Amino acid sequence: MTHWLLSTREQVSAPIAAQLANGLFGSLPIFIGGVINSVAVAAVAAGRMHTAPFIGWLVFEALLGLVRIGVVQSSHSATPERLERLRHLASLLSVAWATSVGVGALLCLTSGDWVLATIACLSTAAMVCGICLRNFGTPRLAAVMTFAALAPCALGGLMTQEPSLRIISVQLPIFMVTIFSASFGLHRMLVSWMTTTAELERSKALNETILQSNPDLTLILDADHRIVFSNRQPEELVCQSVLTGRDFCSVLEEKDRPAAAAALARAQRGELTSFTTCFTRPTGEKLWFDTVVNETSDASGRFIVVARDITRQKHSEERAIWMAHHDTLTGLPNRAVLQDRLDAALMQADGRILAVDGDAPGHALLIVDVDNFKIINDTLGHDGGDVLLRALAARLRAAVGHGDLVARTGGDEFALIVAARDDEALHRIAARIYEELREPILHGDRVMECGASIGASFIPLDGPGRSEVMKAADIALYAAKAAGRAQMKIFEPAMMDEVERHQAMITAARFALKRKTILPHYQPKVCLTGEGRIVGFEALLRWRDRDGHVRGPDAIQAAFNDPILSVAISDYMLEMILNDIEGWVADGVAFGHVAVNVTSGDFRPGGIVETVLDRLKARNLPASCLQIEVTEDVFLDKGALDVERALKRLSHHGLRIALDDFGTGYASLSHLTQFPVDLLKIDRSFIGQIGAKGDAEAISSIVINLGHCLGLEVIAEGVETVQQQEHLITMGCDTGQGYLYARAMPAADVSGHVREHEAARALIHMRQA
Repeated sequence: MTHWLLSTREQVSAPIAAQLANGLFGSLPIFIGGVINSVAVAAVAAGRMHTAPFIGWLVFEALLGLVRIGVVQSSHSATPERLERLRHLASLLSVAWATSVGVGALLCLTSGDWVLATIACLSTAAMVCGICLRNFGTPRLAAVMTFAALAPCALGGLMTQEPSLRIISVQLPIFMVTIFSASFGLHRMLVSWMTTTAELERSKALNETILQSNPDLTLILDADHRIVFSNRQPEELVCQSVLTGRDFCSVLEEKDRPAAAAALARAQRGELTSFTTCFTRPTGEKLWFDTVVNETSDASGRFIVVARDITRQKHSEERAIWMAHHDTLTGLPNRAVLQDRLDAALMQADGRILAVDGDAPGHALLIVDVDNFKIINDTLGHDGGDVLLRALAARLRAAVGHGDLVARTGGDEFALIVAARDDEALHRIAARIYEELREPILHGDRVMECGASIGASFIPLDGPGRSEVMKAADIALYAAKAAGRAQMKIFEPAMMDEVERHQAMITAARFALKRKTILPHYQPKVCLTGEGRIVGFEALLRWRDRDGHVRGPDAIQAAFNDPILSVAISDYMLEMILNDIEGWVADGVAFGHVAVNVTSGDFRPGGIVETVLDRLKARNLPASCLQIEVTEDVFLDKGALDVERALKRLSHHGLRIALDDFGTGYASLSHLTQFPVDLLKIDRSFIGQIGAKGDAEAISSIVINLGHCLGLEVIAEGVETVQQQEHLITMGCDTGQGYLYARAMPAADVSGHVREHEAARALIHMRQA
């Protein structure tokens, strides 16, 4: 029953329903007034009538009032579960109280005391009003209480002796219906108001949560641009004072205020506008905000300002810009910055020329390349190389003046733009650089020596544009390396000719290789200790130029220093030589063997030395038909161990190894025992001076004797006269090679030359016989 009394037909949420039911414990003045009034009326009635019913009514009202006050008092500190029970108890007590009021009024109406009846009726009407005012949150309870209070009054009107009082019995039902209608109407209004208020509260709470959770700073400005709301506290921002009440522009730094004022003006015209502002914390840290300003749509003239923190994005952009213009390892500017500075220096130089300002400072470009950087990387690892590059960058910065540029252009190469008008100024700068580099660099427990070659060019003397100036410095650097490294060379026009000649050689070699116009020629080697028979040939490179002329290797000498091109040429030559040998073997030509020249590059992985045995086997050719000729510098290369293993493998399979140009290099005698050398070739520079210089004869004799002592065959190359041949025979030289016997010939002429040589030998033998 109490659930029904406290419920309503309106669909409301549980919190609102509880709030409505809690009206039982509210409106304390009305509640206390009703309790006191009912007790007072009962007391008056008991005092006037002195009968048991009236005295009982007084006692009941007093006790009921005390209980009801106790229940209301308990509700203030009750738990939710106990409060629910107190609501039901309070509703029952309220109905009991209203019934008591109604019964008391009935007693007063039927007592015959019209003063008492008037007091009771007026009191009951007042208490009904209190019931409606206090309990319209629970209209069913209010209706029951009203009925309980007024129904006995209507019954009392019918029971009185006075006919005029019976009109109460007619009026009271009408009054009750009116009261019921008003109670339920007020209830609906209350529920609607409470529901709307709750929705507004939820919406407000949601908006506040969104604003507080939003990482963006949100401000609301009034029409005068003063801040009336902020979702951030001052300590969260860069400002130290309260934002609310301050003029928006006054919060910003001076430099950003014009942009803010313009944005507010555009927003007032209905435009959505934005600007970027920066705050500086007391610590010096900068915070960047992308700020959007928009006017509200409620015609209040207010503005919404949303500022998004883009500090991290700004830092990322600045970092990206920095990385786009700097080297990450050394922190130096990169090639892009170098090019911009070169362009600026060239424009500045053009301005000086137009102004004929001879006193203005000139500039020069220096390109610095670390000597032997690959060796450092190979021995100490890339960590050691990085340490070296960072140290070199710091020392280059220390060596140049303020305003000069030091940039890293890639790998182990740096570029400097310095103020210098002449060679003397450049040499002073170079001296400072080499002085800085003289100090060793420590890497762990290792000490690294840092050497560098420098090429320099003047701006704009050595070129009207950036590429020409850089090319001139590159050419000077190439000249510095060619001259022995660890020095500076200043560009001279003659250097350009050398570079162009070098490039022309490379281009010619590539053209000949592509067109397959490289072809081997063969120069015979003749035995000096026997009857002059041909014991073999040396394969010499020849190539046809664009005009069809046959040219020697000197015309493409630069190609043999190119690690890729030289291997490609050697591979092509070997293939052509093996084709020729295969043909001679098939034709029964007694060619003996063919000596093939190889370089240090041919010993690298993938070089021809690794494939010689496989190629001979594929063609079913004996190893004795081929000889390998190496020069002394092969033994001195950093890959000497690989060379030793390769030569021993070839020697083990029957190939003979010849040491070419012996006596002109830096090989020691220990190399003759360390490496599997079978033949020594005396350089033509000694043979050509036999008969003219005693030193040449002495050296040749020593080499021949040394070779024989070591069990080696000795070959003299460059034999051009009979006198030279006679001297060599006297010295005991084994084999001769040179123009005296024949020039290098194409493969097609070899078989004919062998037949002619054998026929000439036979004729000489017959004459001698």
